[in-house]
Amino acid sequence: MKKPFYKKWWFWVIVVLFIIGGLNSKDKETQQASTNSTDAVAKTTTVPAVISDKKAEPKAEPKKEEAPKMAKIGEAVQVGNLAVQANKASSKTTIGQNEYLQKKTSDKYIVVNLSIKNLDKEARTLDASMFKLIDAAGLEYEPMSDADLYVNDSGNMLFLAKINPGLTKTANVVFEVPKDSKNFKLKADSGIGWEAGKSELIDIGK
Repeated sequence: MKKPFYKKWWFWVIVVLFIIGGLNSKDKETQQASTNSTDAVAKTTTVPAVISDKKAEPKAEPKKEEAPKMAKIGEAVQVGNLAVQANKASSKTTIGQNEYLQKKTSDKYIVVNLSIKNLDKEARTLDASMFKLIDAAGLEYEPMSDADLYVNDSGNMLFLAKINPGLTKTANVVFEVPKDSKNFKLKADSGIGWEAGKSELIDIGK
């Protein structure tokens, strides 16, 4: 009587080879799945580039503030409740309206003709001391206190002169300065006493 085939040696050799082949196939599938998973993670965790090709725009420089425009000859400027205009300026060595009343200097006189309008609601007191002359070096010159006698008529004198609201007074102010001084600016104040305190500059161009 023949033995059943499952009891023969060659049958079990075939079974063992079949099992070994199945295990090897399963290991390959596991390694392939692991490799695919690693590649997927690498693709999803790519870090974007930090450096950009776009050039930074230059910052705009702040605009410089322009200095206030200074009034010149023929231009009125408001100083407090007064409007002051320098009509003309001249350089002289002698002042006086006639040959019997004159004054001379070895340096020079700067004579400034002014128009002063009262913008206030009440009368104001004017005086030559409201004005100073400033040269290119920054030196300040006071007006001549007795110049009214030489350059102004009796009705146009500035010495403690009263002026009503809305009216304009025209008069001359005189400064004695060194002969080599130049590039003057007239400093006009808003008044005398408690009315003083505000000032403006006028370029008289001498």
